[in-house]
Amino acid sequence: MIPIRDRRPSYRFSWVTVSLIAINVIVFIFTLSLGTQPDRTLDLTKWKDYGVLPYDYQKLEQPGVTEVRISPKRNFYFKYGAIPGEIASLTDFPPAVPFPILFTLITSTFLHGGIFHLGGNMLFLWIFGDNVEDAMGPVRFLLFYFLAGIAGALLQIVANSGSGTPMVGASGAIAGVMAAYLLLYPNSRIVTLVPIFFFITFIEIPALIMVGLWFLFELFRAVGQPVGKVARLAHVGGFIAGVLLTPYFKKEFIKIRLWDYLFK
Repeated sequence: MIPIRDRRPSYRFSWVTVSLIAINVIVFIFTLSLGTQPDRTLDLTKWKDYGVLPYDYQKLEQPGVTEVRISPKRNFYFKYGAIPGEIASLTDFPPAVPFPILFTLITSTFLHGGIFHLGGNMLFLWIFGDNVEDAMGPVRFLLFYFLAGIAGALLQIVANSGSGTPMVGASGAIAGVMAAYLLLYPNSRIVTLVPIFFFITFIEIPALIMVGLWFLFELFRAVGQPVGKVARLAHVGGFIAGVLLTPYFKKEFIKIRLWDYLFK
């Protein structure tokens, strides 16, 4: 199932949602301009001191090997992605960033591994972000977004603290936004693309079902494969953070409608 749009209008221009989408797109376009040919050296000394190696270089876990050649693009992802081994040890491995290493939990949300990764995340943010921003206001929504993203990344890091693979993407933060949408607008209709055998059709599904099924799918995949190419625990952690944070970040007069929907 692929959500296309929702039927709930927003009541004002969603500056934060649109700005987040724009920044993500700009950063992705910038990464496309970076070279992919190895032209610089990555010093592995500190990585080895902490028993962590970049994901492509496990074979270099040998005495005497202290550096490897990498491309500008890979260097950028190593620098600004959230690397579990760095976060768990609170140590900045080369290439160094010009700020505390914990801030990569935020910078990593603006990096994406490919056009489909970016497109999927921005589609979900576009569908669900505007209404949640309405319910929270721009400042609280922005803080909520980053806190959900950080919570999701930390859950993944707890499960894979020795990894040298950069974690990138806004999925954890967007999972938090989806959780908020589910709590606030469970009856909202989501226009969803559903493939049925060789045919494709569009149906309207309540947010409670569409978002609920998405979370159950991610939870099932995360339990079955907590460590993999897709950081599904980050999705689960971001969603749970969204559920817990939404009552404190929504405007006072906004109701948590899911409770009425379930218990009326």
